[in-house]
Amino acid sequence: MNSKHLKNTLKFAFILSIFISCGKKKTPPELTLLGDAIVDICLNESFVDPGIQSIDAYDTDISDLIDISSNLDSGTVGSYTITYTSTDENDNVSTVERIVNVEICVSSLLSSYNVNHNCELLGQGIINDTQTIIEGNSANEFIIDDFNIFISQISGTIDGNTLTIPQNVFSVGQAPLSFDVTLSGAGTINDTGDEIVINYNYDAGLAGSGTCTATYTR
Repeated sequence: MNSKHLKNTLKFAFILSIFISCGKKKTPPELTLLGDAIVDICLNESFVDPGIQSIDAYDTDISDLIDISSNLDSGTVGSYTITYTSTDENDNVSTVERIVNVEICVSSLLSSYNVNHNCELLGQGIINDTQTIIEGNSANEFIIDDFNIFISQISGTIDGNTLTIPQNVFSVGQAPLSFDVTLSGAGTINDTGDEIVINYNYDAGLAGSGTCTATYTR
């Protein structure tokens, strides 16, 4: 290789290195979410961030410099965004987002409640004024404990902010003056999980039938 060719090769290599260096200076850091990009948590459950990694154009880990902003409120049902922003030494910026969905679960409802209601039959309340919600036998099932003096527990299921009480049958009074009451219901849960409104349907045959509303508050 003659000196002229060597000089041209070195010149080209020098120019190429400058070009690569300039390109890296303009390359934003690479952000990688650890864990899922969409996360579901239960109402009032603490969110544990799985983490995020940022690598700049020079393969340097700059994760410690990531700025995190969020509107997450785990005490209110909704969809929230966590935004991660990484800025390298050349002021190149990368952003990525994670969505956190706060949903009502059975665990969100476990508590004792005061019950304000107009559920009466023949002048007698057919549900108690204080009741307790406990876990059921499946992920979406709950049990209302201390429901009334005739039936201690009834079960229900939740689906988001709505709940369903399947048909329950209990006897009122003592034979031969007793009669069966069939009761079912459906209702809603507010976004903070501290109020439940259930519309009950009841049928006691000749003793009467109708609907009533019960509001459960903690």
